Amino acid sequence: MWRRKRCHWNLLIAVFVIAFEWGPWALCSAQTSTGNQTAIRVTEPIVTEVLVELADFPGDRAYWVELARDLIVLRGGDSFSEDRVNASIQALKESRLFRNVHVDTTETGQGIILRFRLEPFRLIKDIEIDGAFPLFEREVLKAMTLYVGDTFTEKKLANQESAVKDLFVKAGFIDPRVDLSATEDPDDGHVVVAVKIYKGRYERLQDLTIAGNRAFSRDRLKWHMTTWRVSSLPGYVGRFMEADLKKDLQKLIVFYRKAGFADVEIQYDVSREPGSKGPSILVTIEEGSRYDMVFIGNERFWGRTLRKDLVLFETGNRNDLGLKKSVKKLKERYRQAGCLETQIKIEETTEREGDIAIRKILLTINEGPCSTVRAIRITGNRTLSDEAIQGQMLIQTATTLRKSLFVPETLVEDLYAIKALYAKHGYMDAEVEEHLDWSPNKEQVSILLKIDEGIQTIVAFTDIKGLSIPTEKEAYETIRLKDRVPFRRHMVQSDENALSALISEKGYPHVRVKGDVVFSEDKSEAFVTYSIEKGPFVKAGQVYYRGNFRTKKKILAREFRLKNGDPFSLWKMLEGQRGIRDLDLFDSVKLRAIGLKDKRKEIDLIVEVEEKRPYFFEIGGGYDSQKGIYGHSKVGDHNLLGTNKNIWLGAEASEIGYRAESRIEEPRLLGSRISADAGVFMERREEFNKSFGTDLYGSSLGLRRSWRKHLTTGLSFRFERREKFKNNGAVPNEEAAVFEPRSLFVTTPSVGYDTRDSFIQPKKGRLAQFAVDISKGLTNDLDSFLRYEVDFRYYVTPLSRLTLAWMARAGYLDPYGSSNTVPEDQLFFLGGTSDVRGFDENLLSFDLQGNPLGGRWQLEGNMEARIDLGGNFELPLFYDIGRIGKALVDHETADKFRSSVGIGLRYITPIGPVGILYGRKLDPVDGESSGEFHFAIGYTF
Repeated sequence: MWRRKRCHWNLLIAVFVIAFEWGPWALCSAQTSTGNQTAIRVTEPIVTEVLVELADFPGDRAYWVELARDLIVLRGGDSFSEDRVNASIQALKESRLFRNVHVDTTETGQGIILRFRLEPFRLIKDIEIDGAFPLFEREVLKAMTLYVGDTFTEKKLANQESAVKDLFVKAGFIDPRVDLSATEDPDDGHVVVAVKIYKGRYERLQDLTIAGNRAFSRDRLKWHMTTWRVSSLPGYVGRFMEADLKKDLQKLIVFYRKAGFADVEIQYDVSREPGSKGPSILVTIEEGSRYDMVFIGNERFWGRTLRKDLVLFETGNRNDLGLKKSVKKLKERYRQAGCLETQIKIEETTEREGDIAIRKILLTINEGPCSTVRAIRITGNRTLSDEAIQGQMLIQTATTLRKSLFVPETLVEDLYAIKALYAKHGYMDAEVEEHLDWSPNKEQVSILLKIDEGIQTIVAFTDIKGLSIPTEKEAYETIRLKDRVPFRRHMVQSDENALSALISEKGYPHVRVKGDVVFSEDKSEAFVTYSIEKGPFVKAGQVYYRGNFRTKKKILAREFRLKNGDPFSLWKMLEGQRGIRDLDLFDSVKLRAIGLKDKRKEIDLIVEVEEKRPYFFEIGGGYDSQKGIYGHSKVGDHNLLGTNKNIWLGAEASEIGYRAESRIEEPRLLGSRISADAGVFMERREEFNKSFGTDLYGSSLGLRRSWRKHLTTGLSFRFERREKFKNNGAVPNEEAAVFEPRSLFVTTPSVGYDTRDSFIQPKKGRLAQFAVDISKGLTNDLDSFLRYEVDFRYYVTPLSRLTLAWMARAGYLDPYGSSNTVPEDQLFFLGGTSDVRGFDENLLSFDLQGNPLGGRWQLEGNMEARIDLGGNFELPLFYDIGRIGKALVDHETADKFRSSVGIGLRYITPIGPVGILYGRKLDPVDGESSGEFHFAIGYTF
């Protein structure tokens, strides 16, 4: 009886305590067992429902609810936990997609209802800029801290006005005004920002006065200043910008220093008179002394070589620091040449040359002995041969054809390299001691290397603990410290990283691998153990894309190999980011993994993109010797309907005809790495000096695949309708068939290998291309032939200002079918700007009437030396040679090599060179000019 009463009292007390601590969030139960024991079980409250409520959301409500539910850790039926609530709030905030995050709890008899009240951010869908000229829109966007795809807040918008205004003030406008507004797009709820710029008046330079100049005239200095040169130009071009003035003064400082005035200082003062249209500038120059540097005693180096080390003419010479640095660099040059005891004495005198003070610096160089290595002897090496050890050394023994300079610092590097070589073979404690034996005059030194190899350590056993994923075989194939290989201490960390990477890609991004090594008593054996702590298994959750207002989600998802439910892989995640960036549709691609830091079991990914403007319009024109005066335009869309397709329409007209073309390009055909393009075209071509022209129209389809970094293959198909016509009269009856319209179909397989460092201005690398046109005449067999073409180019830059370029090109036409001839408009022609310069266009070979001769095969070679003159100017020297074979008629210029040499001048622009060249024939025939001028945009090769 007492036992039962006591049990009841215990139950009441327990219920009271639980109610006091937990209130209605706790549930309790009591169970009376036999004897005197009573057990009380307290269970956590249950989350019965998770609700997501949205306020002022843009776009599709279902999208936001799904996204929020993925970021919230708790689900209906889970045990309630404050930590998990906080983790959910943190994930929602970390996503940076919600302006406000608030959580309410409602208690019911069954448990707790969680209510997440969220207000999503609106995104900036577009930024429309009006009134930016003469600045570019991209300059205005760069000055702003907003971008397309960014989250929109009123505070961010308010901060843009001053940034844009400051940009135009720096651009020379006196009091610009900027109006910004944001309009909600009713289609999706996102925001379009409008930037209206009222530039107002701008300043023009009224007067430029230069004072203090003695070495150079005012007019000469003014011509070095862009500010002064543009001041007389009309409109916006002639406006005054203080930033340009500062750049001009820096250029003047460089100009003075190159002329020997290392102490030059330039100041400026800007004054503005009331009512004036712009400022007056006073530039005050303190030239200082002109330095005259003289070298004495330099036998090993030319004076012009030593002048490269005089940094005072680059950085100035305040407090003689530039001179001291120059002397230090000179000594270092001699030391690297083996002259270890070089001394430099500075003597100074001051002279005057008119108004200019000349500071004459006499650098007397006592070069001292310059040491070479007479012999290298190695002792103590048992495992490695002398040849293997010397193969690791930069210092080598002097020979008749080679001087081996002795530099102590290089020897120190060699000793480290020898120890590293021994460590690679398992000799951890190998020591190398050097002894130097100098000749009496210190000009030669013999090096003795004494090696104490020590004990070789071999891996006796490698154990991997805690391994369940991946398989043991995979793990052992990954590590390098395996049984019976030489032990290398640094490879322990390398194996740790390799195992971590391997296991991480299986869905364990938080894996930890620790390597431990135990050595035998004599250090001949090493026992290596890798302990693995995999951490929790993590899988990939949903991938959400933000900022792709135009680009379809499936285009982005196609590049992302990490799918929902896959084991989470950092490598696949980064590969997906790289793949989206390579689409070239976006200015930026940012990726965030939600929950990775908190070790969540499922990681959601948010990919934020900033789309480029898809539409483009190009227009241009010019003159070159091959086409004459020409103009062209192009309009298109880089992202047609958001599908990553490029569509464009282009046209060009010149003195040799016109061409119109429309083309659509697909960089990822059916999701593969094959790019495809298809188009239609029409063209009329009447090339210079040819007696005929060609009308053609047709369509084409091309496939292209890049296999590695440099290798590309292609396959194209083309249908053409061609019609040849005479330029200067009626067609003779016997030739009428040749001038009838012809239809043909061409299949072209090709392969290319390109290692050039630049497409616009290559300085090194090579390009090799091979293609075969398999042409089939559809109306007759005139166009049934095989056309083989090969092109090889090579570039090398042996000196900083010299690039050597070579090109070899060949082509061959092989007719098949019933016709053994090839129409004239399909033959090869040479001569002119694009191949053999010095000859007029297409006139390398010609007939008795002076008409160009084409042939069924061609050979062409070009060599060019491109010398950088500075100031973006380039001097080309070239030699060209070419030959046309199997011409239609015999002539002394046919079936023989013809060549030319030439010189030119090019100006290098950001989009390529513009230049004029003159080629002189080496073998002119009677009635032929001695050479030709060529004006060209871009490189010939």
